[in-house]
Amino acid sequence: MIHVENSLHSLPPLPWFNSGHNFCSFQMIMNRTRLLDSKAIVDGNLKLILGLIWTLILHYSISMPMWDEEEEADEGRQKTPKQRLLGWIQNKLPELPITNFSKDWQTGQALGALVDSCAPGLCPDWDSWDQTKPVENAREAMQQADDWLGIPQVITPEEIVDPNVDEHSVMTYLSQFPKAKLKPGAPLRPKLNPKKARAYGPGIEPVGNVVMKKATFTVETISAGMGEVLVYVEDPAGHREEGKVTANNDKNRTYSVVYTPKVTGMHKVTVLFAGQHISKSPFEVEIGMAQGDSSKATAQGPGLEPTGNIANKTTYFDVYTAGGGGDHGSSGEEEHGPCTIEDKGNSSYRCTYKPTQEGAHTIFITFAGGQISKSPFTVTVGEACNPSLCKAKGRGLQPKGLRVKETADFRVYTKGAGTGELKVSIKGPKGLEEPCKRKDLGDGVYGFEYFPSTPGTYIITITWGGQHIPRSPIEVKIGAEAGQQKVRAWGPGLEGGVVGKSADFVVEAVGDNVGTLGFSVEGPSQAKIECDDKGDGSCDVRYWPTEAGEYAVHVLCNNEDIQHSPFMAEVVNAPGKDFYPDKVKAYGPGLQSNGLAVGKPTEFTVDAKQGGKAPLKITAQDGEGNPMEVQVKDNGNGTYSCSYTPKKPVKHTVMVSWGGVNIPDSPFRMNIGAGCHPNKVKVSGPGVSKTGLKAFEPTYFTVDCAEAGQGDISIGIKCAPGVVGPAEADIDFDIIRNDNDTFTVKYTPPGAGNYTIMVLFATRPTRRRCDVRRRQHPKSPFNVAVAPTLDLSKVSVTGLGDKMTVGKDKDVTVKSKGAGGQGKVAAKVTGPAGKPIASKVEPGLSADVAHVKFIPREAGPYQVELTYDGVPIPGLLQPHSLPGNRPIQGVYREATTDFTVDARALTQSGGDHIKTVISNPSGARTDALISDRGDGTYDVEYTPYEEGLHSVEVCYDGSPVPQSPFRVVVTEGCDPTRVRVHGPGLKSGITNKPNKFTVETRGAGTGGLGLAMEGPSEAKMSCTDNKDGSCSVEYIPYEPELTTSTSLTTGSQSQVRVSYDRQPITGQNQLRQAANHSPYKVKVLPTHDASKVKCSGPGLNTTGVPASLPVEFTIDAKDAGEGLLAVQITDPEGKPKKAEIRDNHDGTYLVSYVPDMTGRYTILIKYGGDEIPYSPYRIRALPTGDASKCMVTVSIGGHGLGAGMGPTIQIGEQTVITVDAKAAGKGKVTCSVFTPEGAELDVDVVENEDGTFDIFYTAPQPGEYVICVRFGGEHIPNSPFQVTALEGAPSDPLLQQSQMPQYYAQQPWVQGQTCVSFITLHHSSSLLSVLCPSCLCLVSGFV
Repeated sequence: MIHVENSLHSLPPLPWFNSGHNFCSFQMIMNRTRLLDSKAIVDGNLKLILGLIWTLILHYSISMPMWDEEEEADEGRQKTPKQRLLGWIQNKLPELPITNFSKDWQTGQALGALVDSCAPGLCPDWDSWDQTKPVENAREAMQQADDWLGIPQVITPEEIVDPNVDEHSVMTYLSQFPKAKLKPGAPLRPKLNPKKARAYGPGIEPVGNVVMKKATFTVETISAGMGEVLVYVEDPAGHREEGKVTANNDKNRTYSVVYTPKVTGMHKVTVLFAGQHISKSPFEVEIGMAQGDSSKATAQGPGLEPTGNIANKTTYFDVYTAGGGGDHGSSGEEEHGPCTIEDKGNSSYRCTYKPTQEGAHTIFITFAGGQISKSPFTVTVGEACNPSLCKAKGRGLQPKGLRVKETADFRVYTKGAGTGELKVSIKGPKGLEEPCKRKDLGDGVYGFEYFPSTPGTYIITITWGGQHIPRSPIEVKIGAEAGQQKVRAWGPGLEGGVVGKSADFVVEAVGDNVGTLGFSVEGPSQAKIECDDKGDGSCDVRYWPTEAGEYAVHVLCNNEDIQHSPFMAEVVNAPGKDFYPDKVKAYGPGLQSNGLAVGKPTEFTVDAKQGGKAPLKITAQDGEGNPMEVQVKDNGNGTYSCSYTPKKPVKHTVMVSWGGVNIPDSPFRMNIGAGCHPNKVKVSGPGVSKTGLKAFEPTYFTVDCAEAGQGDISIGIKCAPGVVGPAEADIDFDIIRNDNDTFTVKYTPPGAGNYTIMVLFATRPTRRRCDVRRRQHPKSPFNVAVAPTLDLSKVSVTGLGDKMTVGKDKDVTVKSKGAGGQGKVAAKVTGPAGKPIASKVEPGLSADVAHVKFIPREAGPYQVELTYDGVPIPGLLQPHSLPGNRPIQGVYREATTDFTVDARALTQSGGDHIKTVISNPSGARTDALISDRGDGTYDVEYTPYEEGLHSVEVCYDGSPVPQSPFRVVVTEGCDPTRVRVHGPGLKSGITNKPNKFTVETRGAGTGGLGLAMEGPSEAKMSCTDNKDGSCSVEYIPYEPELTTSTSLTTGSQSQVRVSYDRQPITGQNQLRQAANHSPYKVKVLPTHDASKVKCSGPGLNTTGVPASLPVEFTIDAKDAGEGLLAVQITDPEGKPKKAEIRDNHDGTYLVSYVPDMTGRYTILIKYGGDEIPYSPYRIRALPTGDASKCMVTVSIGGHGLGAGMGPTIQIGEQTVITVDAKAAGKGKVTCSVFTPEGAELDVDVVENEDGTFDIFYTAPQPGEYVICVRFGGEHIPNSPFQVTALEGAPSDPLLQQSQMPQYYAQQPWVQGQTCVSFITLHHSSSLLSVLCPSCLCLVSGFV
């Protein structure tokens, strides 16, 4: 239909109003339409306006084309426009009965015929259009007319095929065809007529064809146009098979068709041309039986097995027809591709096919028109093997990081990769197969483990269905066994993560010297890495993966993977929109940094109310790397209650993750205290003994808090009323902290009587008050009794005399009235043979009287030793005692003492002559160490362990020496001079680093060790008891101080004071002759900072330096602290170059070197082991002078000057080469001599005043030597030279020492073998310069 708007202004302009003729015609039309005037148009009279429009269309669109193009007769002019248009269409379509503009167009075929008539080939197949699809037919014709004839679609296809369509609309649309013209490039097609194609031949005859015989026929298409021939053959069971069609390329456009029927019965042969049946198609062909017996034919092979065949993989089976007679058969497969039959002779056939789909397939095998035995066969074809869909991942496949003696594992995923056999082969560095454990994990996943035992490259081959999976073969480099680890790593980020979220883990130091840490993350995407050093020996590391997949996280220490690195983390996509790990919180006392104690349960809460849905995971470790169990309880309201119990007083770390993502503030670090255990406080020593204490005599006791945990100690000592006054009184005492969690308490009882000693151990402050609760030691208070002070002058002995009777009781009375003390009398009696005599002490009638009784059994001198409270009674007459043998004082218990025996009057060479016997007060003996000096003198050393009088017998060849036995009084006390202090921490120190020394108190007696350090800043100090009479002291100074000294170095003077029993250590005893004593002065040096080192000078000029001439540069380390300076220079050939370093004594150094060849030099500068800024420097050496003008004036080895002449020299003798460089200009001669093994010899080059240079070297071994002589960095003519070193005299005389220049003859090193100085010590500055022989790297530092 034509749609007209109700506004005249919306009408499109009519293209025909372009001439006066047309305008007059329009006026005529307006006159005829008398009812329509301007007022009707302005008023919008739709009926009148539509009438006007139709009149215009009828006149200008329908009538005009015929007037313009045809010369019409009077008869034609009398026809109406409708009749004229219909007549024009009928002329164009004579084969169609077109009589109207409505019903005759409703199939759409008439439109196609009209389009093809106006433009032959645009719709050539209109007559074959399906009449049941009128809209599609009309749309096709109208679209072609619109695209290529320029006819707009003023009516829709649905409207034009409607039987009730308005004829005016159809006429308006069809009126555009008479003037239509074809556009260039239209897709014209020849007209097809499949019915004019014909088929002929025996293959389509109704009878005469038999099974398994090729049936042929021919298709001729010359009259049908251009198209494709397809032939399909359908057997009685409905199985359809395409025939083989071959174009003959002849003038009649014929095709040869071949097909082979496999079963008997009626077959339908369909022949299509251009997709349509040709004449008489389909043909019915009866297939007859061939000769033979199909029941005697058999078939077998993998292609007929019920299982085992897979899609897209060729398989086969064999058919055996022996005994069946007749012609061979063929096989047909349902839903398979074609089957290839190969005649193998002897009545056997090989049938090969390739299934393309998985599932159940049916294979029919016929012979002589009938199915063979067991046919049809059912074959289940598995999924096609697709190795590209397999994937393998795991730590065991990482290219680096794995080590020997570690289990390497990986997994292979085959789900979705079809059916195939999985094979894994692992070959070690020697090419041998390595054992590998395999485990089926289900769902197409297989786990593998191998245990590499040899470092090197391992090749892992993984195949699926005989084909390599992606990345296979995989190369894995296995490193050496992991040694002692310096760091460890743990945390959720080493196991997994979420895309777009940080994956966090913790790295902790194991020990002090950690080294350099490094991290790398390898996986499907790049991941940003951050590291946060916490300053407590640990750091937090996080990375951000942007894609899901498996990531390998490498944790490196000194550029090597730590144990268990790389860690394999499986990163997944976020679980959903409702996932907010950043809104999860954790809080509670169990996460506080302080206030926790060993053995006390603590708890914390995780609030995940706003975190969405995800699993909670908590991991924890103590400072020693031991995992810690955390109990988690789900409260059911989005919160979780967590609790744990610390087991060791070390730092603990807790990581909380939500859905694999670390929550805010995690990880949490807690310092666990040792707790408070007063029951483990140990109190011991004479000061808490119930007896043995005496008034006014110092005593002590020890409080050991090593196992008591946290807390401070409190001591209280009180005496009973009557000791110092009528009431109780507090006694003064001193507490000495021994730095090993022990305390020494010293006090002096002011009088005899009862004393109470209270020992308290603090726990923790209470919450409401600031007081401290204290717990009492389980055995506290200690009640001790103090005896009066000894007054031995009040002790009297009677009944001893100087003579005794053998066999008669000897009774000696000891009266001690007023002597004080405990009143204990002891006796020791020694007979004439030196053996002890049994004696006993019995109490007298009163408490101050005692009787000593013994019986002498033989005649001779006896020695009776009587003591009162362990002290020898003075003035006692000892029978037969030698004159002058007074008790020796000043010997302390547990303090090593010594004496010297001078026997030079009897021997001058020493020998085994001296024996000693040392008897203790208890009767036991103490071992002594005798050292023979070899000159007749002997050193004797022993350590007494009992208080009281000791007897020291010294014999020479069995005879007592004069005054033997000696009496030695051993008392409680100490000798600080016997304390030995040693270690590097007493010589120098470094700020912010531990500095150590050792204090040995063995042999110094009993006493408290005191340590103190004084300096410009506070220093942390700790002491560890080694349980062997020594302790290790460690201190950390924090600030250096600039001091003036002869070396002008930065440092500070700190004093370390070491005291023993409150007395400073003054050195060793006279035998050791120790010179050092407390306090010790230690120079503390600052830690180096290589980033503050600066370099400048012509030797670092990037535009170039002159070759062969010395260049230098300055290194400024004034602000870099103290450190070792190392300079390594590498020449263009990659060999180390010697450099000289001079200390300017102001924090700067002058470095000089000679670039002996042209090319690029690399200068590596380190300070304190770290590279300085801009290092390494790369400097280019430029040529100087003209090397081509140099000549060798003295022959090499005495032979000619040409290269390759083969001169000879003698090994072990110095050889001289003279180079004349007078005309070469500015520059120097340099020389390198290489041994047969390629090593470089030491060469001396001396510049003479006459412009010549002398080169000296000595060949150490026979063989071919190469000599490179350069001037200004470039080879001189004929360089390099070759010489041969021989043993014995050479064939020609060599340049001898007498021929050397005077300069060399005067050098001291000329007289002997040349030596290279590797160590130079500058005494003025204590700077040590060391030249490394292997790399020529000069290292300097203070000593």
